[in-house]
Amino acid sequence: MSSADLPPESSRLPETNSDCEDDDIPRLSADTLALLQDFQQSQSAQLEAFQQLQARAAARFDAVGDDNVDEPAEEEAKDDDDDPLANMEIFTEDWNLSQFWYTDLTARTITAFALDPLVKVPLALDTPPTVHANYEQLPDINIAILSAPTVHQYLTRRVLPLLPRPVRQKIRPVLFEHDTRFAVFGPKQFVHYDFNAPTKLPEIMKSRFDVVIVDPPFLSAECQVKTAITVRLLLSSSSTPEADQARTKVVVCTGQKVADVILRTYRSYGVRCTEFRPEHRNGLQNEFMCFASSEVDGIWKFEQDG
Repeated sequence: MSSADLPPESSRLPETNSDCEDDDIPRLSADTLALLQDFQQSQSAQLEAFQQLQARAAARFDAVGDDNVDEPAEEEAKDDDDDPLANMEIFTEDWNLSQFWYTDLTARTITAFALDPLVKVPLALDTPPTVHANYEQLPDINIAILSAPTVHQYLTRRVLPLLPRPVRQKIRPVLFEHDTRFAVFGPKQFVHYDFNAPTKLPEIMKSRFDVVIVDPPFLSAECQVKTAITVRLLLSSSSTPEADQARTKVVVCTGQKVADVILRTYRSYGVRCTEFRPEHRNGLQNEFMCFASSEVDGIWKFEQDG
């Protein structure tokens, strides 16, 4: 290019100092960058582990068929290390879905209430459960767990494997959950659920359950009421209301701010506030409460009025 081809000096772009421009670009400190890289690597490792888990679960379902996936395989039941689903760490909390996992003690306490009197689950974490001496004469337990995957995981992978097969076969839990990751528990243990469509349930699931455990994902009154609609559809109907009332158990774990809504909505089931306070692994600022239709010695008592 000749000098004649150059634009007038006044119209030329000013020279820039690349060093000055670089100084204006924000930079992460070495420590912050290292933390970010660790986080990204951790996320990548968790995703890879979960994808392997999905593949393993799919292979097992194909091998044994839908009729035999209600419980862990015998070899998995012997040792938690052999069962990746025995640890909730494989499922990271998704705060966009309002997911906050319970502590083991909270999940165990709710499980103990659900299984009583067929199985006694001591609240001491290392103490094994015991089976009722006349368990054959006791009714089966059908348990619906709504939006509380921690309870489902603890019940199915930490407690049921410790029980004799004839007892395990009397306990049938189903998780109703929006997060499809939990489909790895098997097609007979997972139903995709959206509280915004409270009546959208498989017909086979309606009027089927004796125990319903609920942790509505959001603290709005709308979410609580819509979830309660689902609860009513899931609970078993009976020609003898007195007998049905004796068997029916309802547990609702939610924030204190919607206590009045819970007490009104579940009044017909005799739900009251208990002294038990659910706890979460990573803490939660909202005060959480547990409402239940009955109290059980050694598990929880109703909170005294006044």
